[in-house]
Amino acid sequence: MELKFLNLGFEAQDMEVVVTVVEKVASVAHINIPDSLSVDGIRQHIVGYYNSGGMQADLNIYQVDFESISAHIGSKINITWHQGDTCANRQYYFCKLGRFTLTLLTDTEQNLTRTEVYFGHHKQLIYTSEKEISIDLATVELQNFLSGLAVELQTLSHIEFPEQV
Repeated sequence: MELKFLNLGFEAQDMEVVVTVVEKVASVAHINIPDSLSVDGIRQHIVGYYNSGGMQADLNIYQVDFESISAHIGSKINITWHQGDTCANRQYYFCKLGRFTLTLLTDTEQNLTRTEVYFGHHKQLIYTSEKEISIDLATVELQNFLSGLAVELQTLSHIEFPEQV
């Protein structure tokens, strides 16, 4: 799928637009099926041909139907660090964003910055990083992680479960 970026006609330094597209792609492949195969044999032949990668060259996408398209325009996630207890060579910072708790720990002796993201009341760890980077760069990485997580969570809203009979 080729992505095209649209200029929406405005610039906002602390704004971001998250666009979610859910699409169905119909494709057609014309392949030769050997004579005298049973229905199960035909199925197996098609699956084997597809799995071998041979069908990729034969597939022609001819129709794309959009199931849904949505855009969320909002403030970019801004992380404001609060300093916690520090010791001689380590500085500790934290931030609460809704049900998320972010922590940042710097170690000046080892020149490391450790970031973590916890979710919920039980503080389940969902992200951790430890690198030789500045606090500012670690903050940008966390903002990117949280923005990407928001997009992925929107995708979950499109999952449909069959009704129980």
